[in-house]
Amino acid sequence: MTLTQFWRWQPLPVPVVCQRCEQQFERITEMHCPQCGRQQTNMTVCHDCERWGEQNLRNHAVYTYNDAMKAYMQQYKFQGDYALRQVMREPLRQALAQQTYDVLVPIPVNQETWQTRGFNQVTGWLQNQPFHQALLVTIDHKDQPQSAKTRQQRLRTQQPFSLAPNAATVLKNKRVLLLDDVYTTGRTLRHATAQIYLGGAKAVTSLTLAR
Repeated sequence: MTLTQFWRWQPLPVPVVCQRCEQQFERITEMHCPQCGRQQTNMTVCHDCERWGEQNLRNHAVYTYNDAMKAYMQQYKFQGDYALRQVMREPLRQALAQQTYDVLVPIPVNQETWQTRGFNQVTGWLQNQPFHQALLVTIDHKDQPQSAKTRQQRLRTQQPFSLAPNAATVLKNKRVLLLDDVYTTGRTLRHATAQIYLGGAKAVTSLTLAR
């Protein structure tokens, strides 16, 4: 407790997560790939992004996908512990405040995932931030989830999104920020980017919690 907090005579804010657990999440520093946000020792384009060629996407990420983040995503996303959304709300709010955009579009989940889990893990992190969830619609390909695929299977994934009928009225000449949980190969974000551009967007960038 600081002297300033003492003299204010107000209730102290209760941290969402203890300091020991919070320190296990590794924030990505200034040294990262300028296109995908991967943590590295320099600011050159990483090998993965070079292989995409002209399909490059500018992505920012908040944390590295280390063991702590994997455990968090396992319990929150796959086991459905919705209370854990609180852990990442403030870090994501701060990251969003550093982005420049007109329209925020979270990546949607498919109908089967929604029925099983009951929530979108990405929108669960948003609090008081306006976003457009219904602009992208998932296409049911009866495919296995991305998390169950190998890298090569992810790269061969069919276009999983279509645009909602009213999308063009929202997207035309706008700067769009896509929001997702984890950047793995970048295939999902590139599929979404292609559709958003079809809606008339002026620019598309993305933000992910982890890379």
